[in-house]
Amino acid sequence: MNRTKRECLMQRLPAPADILALIPAQEDATRTAVICAHGSSLMLGATPEHVLACLAEREDKALRLIRRNAARLMARRRNIILPILHGCVLTPVKMYNMRRGGIGYVNTAYAALVLRRRGMGSDIALQNGDIIHSLWTSPTVERLVHEGRAVHFKLLNDVRRQLRFAEDLA
Repeated sequence: MNRTKRECLMQRLPAPADILALIPAQEDATRTAVICAHGSSLMLGATPEHVLACLAEREDKALRLIRRNAARLMARRRNIILPILHGCVLTPVKMYNMRRGGIGYVNTAYAALVLRRRGMGSDIALQNGDIIHSLWTSPTVERLVHEGRAVHFKLLNDVRRQLRFAEDLA
């Protein structure tokens, strides 16, 4: 990905706290749909991994380091919850059966409701009313969303502690 395309992608991305979900396009693995909190959605010409890297870079972080720290914190290698910012904690969700690019991400900083579905998979209702289908079962998605909310709560407590410390110094 050349620098100009990355810069264009960075300019088109909404603020991390405004993102409800990142969903890979089913027909084209190189496109990603970004669902925003204010009801709009936008289609980007990049894989979900590139979008995640741009979100992390915007916050002056490296996606590789975020993944490594989160994996160490949760003691797992796969399905790692990504704490990009205290308003953007992205939980992985299996969307499509693809070798690469079948994983989407749901922001658990917003309340996402997991709905049971007959047959295979589960549905996730986002705050703006959109419903996303996942191939993973309801208990799996509920567990990941619960862990994502715990990571979000920890981030909020860290920010609160930092603010109190700065207040005490002032």
